[in-house]
Amino acid sequence: MAAGYESTIRRVLDIPEIVELIFSFLDKKDNVNNACVCKRWSGIALDSVWRSVDDTTQLLRLLAPLDTRYNAFTRTLNAEDWRRFERYARRVRKLSYSVDRNDSPYLGARVFDEIARSRTTLNILPNLTSLEWFSDETRHAVVFMGQNVRCFSVFLHKSLEYPLSNSFKDISTRMPSLTHLDLAFDFPVHEIEADLITLIGELSQLKQLTLPAYGFTSRVVEALSLLPSLETIQFEFWDRQGRGDPGDVAVFSPNLRKGAFPVLWDLNLSVHLHDMTRFVMNPHAPASLTSLYVHLPSSVPPATVSEYLTAVGENCKLLTKLYMDLFVPPLPEGQPPQPVHAEYLSWGDLRPVLLCKRLKVFELTWPFPIHLTQEDVEELALSWPSLEILQLSCLPNPIIPLAPPVLTLRALIPFAAHCPDLEDLGLDVNTHAADLEFAPHDAPPQPFRKLARLRFGLSSITEPGPTALFLSQLCPLGCEIWPGPPVPDGFNIVIPQWTLELLDLWAEVGRVLPLLIRARMQERTRRKELESEVEDLRMRCKVLEERGRLPEGTLNADGSCLVL
Repeated sequence: MAAGYESTIRRVLDIPEIVELIFSFLDKKDNVNNACVCKRWSGIALDSVWRSVDDTTQLLRLLAPLDTRYNAFTRTLNAEDWRRFERYARRVRKLSYSVDRNDSPYLGARVFDEIARSRTTLNILPNLTSLEWFSDETRHAVVFMGQNVRCFSVFLHKSLEYPLSNSFKDISTRMPSLTHLDLAFDFPVHEIEADLITLIGELSQLKQLTLPAYGFTSRVVEALSLLPSLETIQFEFWDRQGRGDPGDVAVFSPNLRKGAFPVLWDLNLSVHLHDMTRFVMNPHAPASLTSLYVHLPSSVPPATVSEYLTAVGENCKLLTKLYMDLFVPPLPEGQPPQPVHAEYLSWGDLRPVLLCKRLKVFELTWPFPIHLTQEDVEELALSWPSLEILQLSCLPNPIIPLAPPVLTLRALIPFAAHCPDLEDLGLDVNTHAADLEFAPHDAPPQPFRKLARLRFGLSSITEPGPTALFLSQLCPLGCEIWPGPPVPDGFNIVIPQWTLELLDLWAEVGRVLPLLIRARMQERTRRKELESEVEDLRMRCKVLEERGRLPEGTLNADGSCLVL
């Protein structure tokens, strides 16, 4: 033990990095108490308390008390208030403000006006790097904007007093070093397209842009193609993100120049598939893509799907993740869902995906089950040993009963045998008990090595017992059964009453499966021990037989051989 320390624990707790790590696992209330322990801990604990602020009123109370309705400070701010506030302000790295005008209490305009009037420095949070602002008073976010902000998320509201064009100018002028920009709004993007393009051109360090669905028009993508550091283009379907107008992407044909998207690796778009095929085949299309997601706002024939996958395989050589979804986003409350009139897909339509030699993730969401046979599955698994995630479960919208698929649970066997890295698998299967028995002469199937999730969607099931017994021969311990349709993030699809019994049966499979897997593991261990004993006995018998064939007089009294 080093001199000067009473114990090893005291020595360890004198290392600031270790103390900071410990404090990171505690809640704010505990760290407030830690700040009072000693001077050495005080700064570390206060950093943990104020690093991420999601209660703006709590932060502003450090300046002066707020009135009961938070409409204003109870007194005028002075220089001494700001000097005291500085001790905490420099610790804030992330600020999140999410409030609606109907919420109570509600920070009033007079609070922010007083801050803007009395502040002693331009950046009241000098080390702020992430700012989230979800309020109908967008202009109030200006007082927190600063040169060091790298990530900015905001819900845009139209206002005559503070036009969005002015808001965009504030963003580019006050936060010129932005690398991540997330814009949420609930109106068509064409209404702000010109101002948005201007904003994009002024953010030269931008690495990621997030917009609502249908927000990436041809002109917006053209502007993004010129950014030297852009890595990710994505959209979200969350209600909070807003939803655009599908008409804005009815025609998607950006004019790309040489050198477009120099470092783009993650592309997510909601466009028609024939437009996406043409985009991928463009000689100036992004060449460094490793992840590609496309949402189809309308159904397409199988031939178009095949053409798209062929184009991707021939032009996106570095691709490791490929996603394709066909579903219509839910309509506003009160309007009936619109059925998707799509055609069935077969393995022949999807086979071009094998051209993507580096692909590890493939997820397809379609309204109907994919027509696959056992031979198709065996071809897929043999041709794709690097596969890590495969999702082919269907998502009917609205959810209706479908004809049982051709595949049975035996479709899992080729994946277990030929895809050692598979972690997540989703298939529509038909669990007939008659097909769940192995013949006595069949070799035990190769179990999955890394499988963590099995997704069966709305697959039919009659008896959970035989199904669980079959799966226990293939699944590793810890593998989870995920029933239900593969609903994308941000959607709340109504689950009909008739599916509840189906989901309960699959849930029962998930409950008993771990016990059966443990029993299988013990069975395999005993089998290996028996096989080892049998092999030892076989060798002993062979030795005895060889000794019996030796002539008399060639063995010593102890049974060893004489050397002649």
